[in-house]
Amino acid sequence: MLMTIKKLWAKITAKVLNSENSKNRTTNNSSGVNSNDMRAKGDIVINNGGMVLYSIEEVAKQLVNSVFGELSQETKALIAINQQSYFQILREEIVGIKKQGDELKKTVDSPDFQYISKQAAISASRSSSAELHKNLASLLIHRINHDQEDLKKIMYDEAITVTPKITLDQLKIATLCFVIKHTKKNGITTPALFHQFLINAIKPLVDFKNTNIQFAHLVYTGCVTLTVSHHNLVDIFKRHYGNIFKDDESLKTLLLNDETAIKLLSVWQETPIKRMELTSIGIAIASSYLEQITKDKIDIDCLIN
Repeated sequence: MLMTIKKLWAKITAKVLNSENSKNRTTNNSSGVNSNDMRAKGDIVINNGGMVLYSIEEVAKQLVNSVFGELSQETKALIAINQQSYFQILREEIVGIKKQGDELKKTVDSPDFQYISKQAAISASRSSSAELHKNLASLLIHRINHDQEDLKKIMYDEAITVTPKITLDQLKIATLCFVIKHTKKNGITTPALFHQFLINAIKPLVDFKNTNIQFAHLVYTGCVTLTVSHHNLVDIFKRHYGNIFKDDESLKTLLLNDETAIKLLSVWQETPIKRMELTSIGIAIASSYLEQITKDKIDIDCLIN
């Protein structure tokens, strides 16, 4: 009979607390009775993040093993490798958690989070794609941070479920739409800075397979809708960066002398992306992926409130 989540969680919590108590005794002996630091080779270890990661990883491993059932050793080995990749990336992303203490524990303990965490782990275990592992880990951190906001919580739950169903090309398409239509990069005051924006935020997104099925499948997943009307790329840039593009001629001159801009103009004119509108799920997925590319933090409140 499978161990229930409640019993499994109690077992893990006890194991973690015993581990933490042991570490704290070691720390107190070396740093003083009132010390809060936990040092390993000179680095301070964050207790809350470590406990959350341990909890997510151990629960997910147990549940994933029960989901896949009887498999060959070769298949189990592949699952283990995929899990290792996902959890390693999750370790790197966990510094982005904004919650602490009891608030964090309450989120991780909740049945809703345990369920979506399990879904993310199962999806990661089925694929060797490091890109997918990064996307799932990033979305899971966002899910933790927005647990008390009902709409965002649902958005990120859905995004975690949908992300394994879209290809990297489709992820680029959705994110390119997000960058152009829903963001404005602050601080762009010169053509040189605009060129750097194209390199950092646009260039990684403009190379994708342009087929009808790519866009049809994005619609099917619920990430986007296609409209009859379309947006003019030049007008968008003039509206967002009018301080450096005083007239149509200056904008055209810059765009036609920049390799990435030329590619973007071609993509915009020749694909349905100019007619795309992102849904809330598409916004969650695309904004998270853009953060990975640019390392900028993106606030999507203005798009969903």
